[in-house]
Amino acid sequence: MNNSREKLEEVLLDEHFLSWYYKTDQEKGRLWEERRSRGEVDPFLLEEAIELLEQLKISEAVPSAVQIAAAEARLWEQLEEESEELVETTKVIPWYKKTLSIAAAVILLVSAAWLVRSYLQPNLLDVKTGFGEVSTIELEDGSDITLNGNTALKYRHPDFFHKDREVWLEGEGFFEVQSTPEKKPFIVHLDGLDIHVTGTQFNVYKRSDKTEVLLTEGSVIVTSRLNKDTVHLLPGELASLENGKIHKKTGNSSQIIGWKERKFIFENTSLEEVARSVEALYGIDVQLEGDTTSRMTISAILPSDNLDVFIQSLEATQEFSVKRDGKVVTIGPAVR
Repeated sequence: MNNSREKLEEVLLDEHFLSWYYKTDQEKGRLWEERRSRGEVDPFLLEEAIELLEQLKISEAVPSAVQIAAAEARLWEQLEEESEELVETTKVIPWYKKTLSIAAAVILLVSAAWLVRSYLQPNLLDVKTGFGEVSTIELEDGSDITLNGNTALKYRHPDFFHKDREVWLEGEGFFEVQSTPEKKPFIVHLDGLDIHVTGTQFNVYKRSDKTEVLLTEGSVIVTSRLNKDTVHLLPGELASLENGKIHKKTGNSSQIIGWKERKFIFENTSLEEVARSVEALYGIDVQLEGDTTSRMTISAILPSDNLDVFIQSLEATQEFSVKRDGKVVTIGPAVR
């Protein structure tokens, strides 16, 4: 009997079990699920532990951290008083009443601490790509995000406190978002801009020079944080942010998402814009030589997966001269 009680307490205090039950940590929850599927967890103990947590489940009105801390203090004070009474009295208390009382107190205490930690330290996926690197990650809901080089992304898994799927992006990424049975919103946060979606495909560009959203499938709502300006995009439309205001126009999808195939696709693109794109992707300094160079344009498809090959391809157009010195690339008009 004592052995059974001890095993139940072990389950209730196991952080992998609590992560699995409260859905606060995907990795720990996955490890618990693997243990359970391998038969390492007694199904009767698991059922009993879940039953106890269900009976003691905290209501949906989530208490504040201050309220929880005060409740913990009162709980410990009560436990100390009960312990003193148990020592002083000679009355025999049935083991199951003591066990249930202590187990309930422990569960409430552990659950409260677990909820506070989950609120203050949400489970975040943090990914960063190197210069020139393209990488694809799959989220637990089946959504795919392809990241261009020099891009940082944070994704917060939905949990007890945070019901939405939320992403923070700096750089460039292509999103293929899957809808969920619960229709959980998927929100992409940029500096000054929020994108609300359910199931759709779109490209996001957020660097120092500009912020753009191109929709290729489905629909999204783009909102400016500065003035709450809102725009509804349809496939093929592009939204850009300028001074807090959103502008909408038709976008060139093949040109904008050419990077997914490791290509720069330029169509009458100014050399100034070419220089900014190369700087962002490779973390280098591109200098334009001559007064008229920045106003020159280029129409070409050039490789983007290797800087040296890009430079050689640019020179092969016979319209430009290109010199590289370490992390500085200088572009000027071709010498005739």
